[in-house]
Amino acid sequence: MVRNILILAAAIATAGGLSGCASTSITQMSRNTAMVSTSAAPICHTTGASNVGQQMAAITTIKQGFSRFIILGYGAQDNTRLVTTGPTYATTTANVNTFGNTAYGTATTQFGGQQTFVTGRNDAQFQIVMLNAGDQGYEQGLDAKQILGADWEKKVAQGVNNCF
Repeated sequence: MVRNILILAAAIATAGGLSGCASTSITQMSRNTAMVSTSAAPICHTTGASNVGQQMAAITTIKQGFSRFIILGYGAQDNTRLVTTGPTYATTTANVNTFGNTAYGTATTQFGGQQTFVTGRNDAQFQIVMLNAGDQGYEQGLDAKQILGADWEKKVAQGVNNCF
């Protein structure tokens, strides 16, 4: 719960940069196979990185002249963590009581200025095979346009770099 609140706070603090919270690279392995590697901001979680990766697999499929794809392999990793900086100041207060030649007391030091922030990325990687009608496995393939939705042409033209 605390982690989610801190992630949300970090997202709000960086709202201006969220328009591009994910990046994807495509490695063509053969004429009809590719590796899709997506890295996304901590707020995206691995599900957001996977969603962007699947959409980029669909975009790659269409750009390569195919209509469907099958995911042959998939992996995801959460590399995010909370980091707390050390204190930037310390304040010490003391109380002293004296009885004759003896002093008794306590001292308390409070540290402050620590900051907690989220760092790291969420990664997803797909190996895909792209298919056209008549190719073996075509019927089981995911329809690239359907994965992208009604505005698929816009996504193909601009790409997808946002997990929201």
